[in-house]
Amino acid sequence: MPPKRVFSTLTTRKVINKKVKRSSNTIEESRDANSASSIVSPSPSTATNTTSQKEKVSFIGNCVMWFRTDLRLKDNRALSLASKHAIMHNKNLFALFIISPQEWQTHDVASIRVDFWLRNLSSLQKQLEKLNIPLIVRTVGLRKNVPSAVIESCKAVNASHLFVNIEYEVNESRRDKKVCSLAEHNDIVVSLEHDQCVIPPGLLLTKQQKPYTVYTPFKKLWLTIVGSEPNYLELSPEPAPNNESIREQHASEFNTEIPEFVEGFQLSSAQSNRASIEFPAGEDVAHERLQAFISERITNYKEARNIPSVIGTSSLSAYFAAGVLSARQCVVAARAVNKNKLQDGNIGIATWVEEIVWRDFYRHVLVAFPHICMNRPFKLEMESIEWNNDPERLRRWCEGKTGYPIVDAGMRQLNETGWMHNRVRMITAMFLTKDLLINWQYGERYFMQHLIDGDFASNNGGWQWCASTGTDAQPWFRIFNPTLQSQKFDPNGDYVRKWVPELSSLGPNEIHDPSKSLSLMRFAKLNYPSPIVDHKTARKKALETYKAGNVSCFF
Repeated sequence: MPPKRVFSTLTTRKVINKKVKRSSNTIEESRDANSASSIVSPSPSTATNTTSQKEKVSFIGNCVMWFRTDLRLKDNRALSLASKHAIMHNKNLFALFIISPQEWQTHDVASIRVDFWLRNLSSLQKQLEKLNIPLIVRTVGLRKNVPSAVIESCKAVNASHLFVNIEYEVNESRRDKKVCSLAEHNDIVVSLEHDQCVIPPGLLLTKQQKPYTVYTPFKKLWLTIVGSEPNYLELSPEPAPNNESIREQHASEFNTEIPEFVEGFQLSSAQSNRASIEFPAGEDVAHERLQAFISERITNYKEARNIPSVIGTSSLSAYFAAGVLSARQCVVAARAVNKNKLQDGNIGIATWVEEIVWRDFYRHVLVAFPHICMNRPFKLEMESIEWNNDPERLRRWCEGKTGYPIVDAGMRQLNETGWMHNRVRMITAMFLTKDLLINWQYGERYFMQHLIDGDFASNNGGWQWCASTGTDAQPWFRIFNPTLQSQKFDPNGDYVRKWVPELSSLGPNEIHDPSKSLSLMRFAKLNYPSPIVDHKTARKKALETYKAGNVSCFF
């Protein structure tokens, strides 16, 4: 296990020296993760209520929709049901958002991600106001007080029903269990809805009735079921407006101001301006980007997605992570231009849909194996690997000064923009874990602290895939050669030149490995570091270390 404190870095967040995310120091705590995740119901029914019979509620009051990472009106399961319930009982619908700095700090939420949330929250508030739905925003200092703050907010608007979309991580699940407990004592019904995945966790099982741990058979079953059962892609209606009278009755709730920043998560003006340009907020913007991708780039996605110098991906990951777009909306849009097919048809479209299946897969794994939320590898036997964890090497990796151009380009892009191309994420992650032999958990945390599209399940799954510690991971003996990766996916060096200006004058045959392709004198003039390790030597060391870590898991 890595130490609980890590070195300081001169990056956006300044430090990565907090306690290890979702840390667990005892077997008992890890076991408790299983019970904590029990709030997630694997049944086909989406709702999980705090009372067995809704009739047990002594009165029918207003409804509250608690927004988290689901900042949209369209196809929002909990919001749609909350609106339906309010209309049925002639009551009002209120929206709630909790700003929880301590929780975000504990979970390594990036400043740029908080900025994106706040900007989307402002957009959402304007949309809700057109529907006479007030958005209540509360800041709660201590994360342990979030459940009581939610219930207090419900009581303040005379609400008897709280609607929430499920967040599957262990700590979030524990928080929501506490909310349910407090709600029951206050005569409030909580409806927890499956919304993040196309198919809710727990519904896809092997023939042995066990959760899938390999992606390919999971994908095949996912595509079969979604293709044959249209209800999984049924989009939820937008909320209906409240009666105009709510504006007089609850005038103060319509005066909530969205802060421009949260203390401890403030971006510089330059960073904020860049983020606003590269990742503009709002549901309308997200759908415009989706349609642009569908109409202009999706058919070439399979080939273009691996080229970091071009816009070949959807560029929608930040909107996914904040819940401004739903996975269902994207699958429906892709299917519509593929003759209503999820499989076959255009290979680019089918490949992009498979990426959405990966997103579902990692969430299903998280629910079935909650110990991965507790700072542990999916393959527990991999805890015996003796990592190097050299602080100086980690610092150079974080700062993009490893001497491997493609790695440095990726890290500098991340530090400057809060985003990194997916192919380069794999290259940088495998370089940290295999070439530098640094525990994947350091890289996982660093990415979360800087990514605008930080998503625990996908980020954790991706890092464990690269480190060969996770489900359906790369074989331990598969180690990317960063120079060959650069030559293959950035052949002209355009991506490297953009993010590593020291090398901007080099040609395609020089830029991928300048310490070897240039004379000593010419290389010295670049003011670019020599390679931090020799890849061939580092590869040999990695193979020896993984093999020594636990021979029984390899043979």
